[in-house]
Amino acid sequence: MSRYEKLLEVRKLHKYYSKDVVSTKALNGISFDVLKGEYLGIMGASGSGKTTLLNCIATVIKPTSGQILLSGVDISSFDGTKLSEYRGNKIGYLFQDFALLDNLTGKENILLPLSIHNVAMVTAEKKLNEIASFLGITDVLSKLPSQMSGGQKQRVAAARCLISDPDIILADEPTGALDTKAARLLMEKLSEINQKEEHTILMVTYDPNAASFCSRILFIQDGVIFHELRRNIFEETREDFYSRILQVMAQLGGGSANVL
Repeated sequence: MSRYEKLLEVRKLHKYYSKDVVSTKALNGISFDVLKGEYLGIMGASGSGKTTLLNCIATVIKPTSGQILLSGVDISSFDGTKLSEYRGNKIGYLFQDFALLDNLTGKENILLPLSIHNVAMVTAEKKLNEIASFLGITDVLSKLPSQMSGGQKQRVAAARCLISDPDIILADEPTGALDTKAARLLMEKLSEINQKEEHTILMVTYDPNAASFCSRILFIQDGVIFHELRRNIFEETREDFYSRILQVMAQLGGGSANVL
């Protein structure tokens, strides 16, 4: 598979929530592709459906209808062993609130996915040392989450996400609980992972600073795509892209789908 082939395909995805006789449409037939090696951002107001979308791709929730295909395979057909393999090896999930286990050290948290899948300790340790060095968290591997800063926790969470070498990284508001300095460091590391290692990243964010590191952004409103914004990597600075993101965010009150 080349860098420009489709890795993830979302086709006419619907998700309805029903309570009593009232039905709420979180996703209303959204369709898009994610290319191998792409860094795609999903933006939208609270309630627009962006986190629901991410959770459908992660198989945390089941869509009402539509398809999600990873490398051409419909993930809705997965159950048992296939579903476990998909969650453990095909995707990496980076949570806003870190989702670290409080009674485990940084090292133990990072190695947990490999332990569950019975990866040999020699292999696991080698991967751990490489990722910890790259993310700058070697000094917190022996610490519990309560002894770490927010930025350190999120980088430990990122290491846990990466250690299984997933096909795609799903990031849900990864800078939401971080201060400005820690957020920038995390985004620089994710950008480096995308550009140098060609890891595919799908990130949900409300933060235009975080979004400016992406190569493409989909703005969703009421469960459908409202705008699509592409960055010219070779000619456009991140600061210029940030300005265009702010312009689109200001337009989110109306209009139709456009590529700017």
